[in-house]
Amino acid sequence: MIGLTSRQQEVLGVLVDYQSRNGYPPTCQEIADLMNLSSPNAAAEHLKALERKGAISITKYKARGIQIIGLDSPAQQRDEALEVIRDLLACNVGCAERALFLLSRYQPEGEKV
Repeated sequence: MIGLTSRQQEVLGVLVDYQSRNGYPPTCQEIADLMNLSSPNAAAEHLKALERKGAISITKYKARGIQIIGLDSPAQQRDEALEVIRDLLACNVGCAERALFLLSRYQPEGEKV
């Protein structure tokens, strides 16, 4: 996945939060409402950018066709981060690369890890 801008991270955060709370992804209209966007088309443009960057996939002609790539629950994300921290503290082989990869998933575009 290519680095996301801060606005794209915000949109992705809305998607993850909505899906975590409801068990299914939002529609474009719901995204527009949640983010105070002018229209569902504005939300669709944000979604297309996220799809181009590999953060989500979209099933065409399906109202709730957004799938977040590599979506882990907050507990799974925490567990992964804790495992990387433990490996770093123990100086395990390959842990620095794994930590950099984990960080790169959350870096805004243009910022270095």
